[in-house]
Amino acid sequence: MGLSNLCVNLFGFEIDLIWLIIAGAVLAGIILTIIIIAAVNASKKKKAAKIATYEAEKRLKAEQQAKEEAEQAKKRAAERAAAEAEAQRIEKEQEAAAKRKKAAEERKAKAKAEAEAEAARVAAEEEAKKQAEAEAEAKKQAAAEKRKKTLEEKKAKAAAEAEAARIAAEEEAKKQAEEEAARVAAEEEVKQQAEEEAKKQPEEKPVEEKAKKEPAKKAEKPATKGSRYSGKWIIYKVVTEGMDEEEMYFFELHASNGEKLLSSEEYTSQQGALRGIETHKANIEKGNFRVGLSKKGDYIFKLLNGKNTLLCTGANYPTKLRCESAVESVKRFAATAVVDEKVQELVLKASEEDDFTEHVEKVDESYVGKWIISVNKAEDSDEKAYYFELFANNGEKLLSSEEYSSYVGAVNGIQTHKTNIEKGNFRITLTKRGDYIFKLLNGNGQLLCLGEHYKSKARCESAVESVKRFALNAPVLTDSDEVKA
Repeated sequence: MGLSNLCVNLFGFEIDLIWLIIAGAVLAGIILTIIIIAAVNASKKKKAAKIATYEAEKRLKAEQQAKEEAEQAKKRAAERAAAEAEAQRIEKEQEAAAKRKKAAEERKAKAKAEAEAEAARVAAEEEAKKQAEAEAEAKKQAAAEKRKKTLEEKKAKAAAEAEAARIAAEEEAKKQAEEEAARVAAEEEVKQQAEEEAKKQPEEKPVEEKAKKEPAKKAEKPATKGSRYSGKWIIYKVVTEGMDEEEMYFFELHASNGEKLLSSEEYTSQQGALRGIETHKANIEKGNFRVGLSKKGDYIFKLLNGKNTLLCTGANYPTKLRCESAVESVKRFAATAVVDEKVQELVLKASEEDDFTEHVEKVDESYVGKWIISVNKAEDSDEKAYYFELFANNGEKLLSSEEYSSYVGAVNGIQTHKTNIEKGNFRITLTKRGDYIFKLLNGNGQLLCLGEHYKSKARCESAVESVKRFALNAPVLTDSDEVKA
């Protein structure tokens, strides 16, 4: 009854129980079917899920296996690449080792060849050094022999000159004695004639006239008494035949026996030479002489003016005593010497210029010459004379300095020369020998040094240009260790 009410309430009509049961059974069957279908579907899904899981695991396993195989393949490829790279590396190392070995062998061979070449060069240098030392020793011995011979010749010449001077002095004394005897005899004869005349003519007037004449005769005689030191100044005119016929004057002082006592520098005119004689006489009278050791090792005197400028040089003497004696001779003769009115003319022929191009060669300015300081010692004293010379790179001597008393003075002198060379303080002159020489002067026009002698003016001018090129960069050297001592 209750169920029927429920159906009415739910569906709006009354349902019989049987139908209700059937409906319930049908509903239950449907529900069961649904449940079964759902269970089946769930089972299928579960199975499908398992299958999917299996497939996924299978695929994952396959992928893993493929990945492992790929990694193994990659590893094997990498191993093969590494093996090949290692093989290549080893091959390259072997090649490099072979090259290094070859290079080492080549270096060794080259070093051996260089060592052999160096040994040969050292041997050649040693041989050349020995040969040079032998040549230097031979030259030194030859120079020593030459100096010895020259000294002996100078001594012999000095002895001969001394003997000649002695003989000339004896002859002069003999001549003076004869003149004196003749004078005395003439006076005796005049006196005797006067006495005889007085006896014949006792008048006083003629006697007085003779007395007046006698002093006149006696007054003429003192000139013969001083004739012992009557020297002579002789002026020479040097003419060079050539394009311009250049001329030059110089003078010499000669003793009464003809011996040459001094020779002047060059002058451009006869009047200049005459003025030069007066200048020389004035400075000779003042005693402006300087005696010193020369570059050759002998002695020479120099006559200077009041400003210590060189006027002239004397001859060379083997000893200082001989040189000082020559100075005294110059003083004695210069005071009374007369100037020879006749100018001696020397005509010289100009030198040919055919080989000038061979003599003057272009010098590479990158080359440098050398200043060499040398020293000479006196044999009879501790006196030394320092001097320096400028040489070109080919060994040609370009100039030679005056003498210095110390090494430091010579070094300072080089600097002075370089300064005036750079300023171009040169003067080219015709010499007494008819050739040409250049003179280097300081800012005051005083002589610093003389160059070498050249046969033509063009050669001398070329030498001046060479001096300018070589002087400034030339190093200062010494010819021996004794120079700085």
